Amino acid sequence: MTIGLILLLSFHVLAAIFWAGTTFVLARTGGAGIEALRRPQTGAAVVAVLTGAGLGAWVHGGAFGRTEQVLMIAVVASLAALTVQLLDRAHPARSQRIAAGLLMIAVVGMVAARYVA
Repeated sequence: MTIGLILLLSFHVLAAIFWAGTTFVLARTGGAGIEALRRPQTGAAVVAVLTGAGLGAWVHGGAFGRTEQVLMIAVVASLAALTVQLLDRAHPARSQRIAAGLLMIAVVGMVAARYVA
């Protein structure tokens, strides 16, 4: 594994953990503290998505086997979560709860993808 891949994977995992963690906490607290976390959460989400795209290109290339299909479900769930969080600012508790469910799907997809081949 090259140092570049290790760094890219590390940024992806750290950003995704922060994004999912803050989403789960905000969902549980009914959105309390959203104003302090909205920008860092969005930044982490963008970093997670961009580094995930980089990882997909680097590791999976043009392949679209079962592993990549499961990862694509995780990608769609992640993008849906980000979209909900960005568009439903009037109801932070609802948007964080919906996003939390979608991010759970994404996490399970990323973890399981390796084992479905």
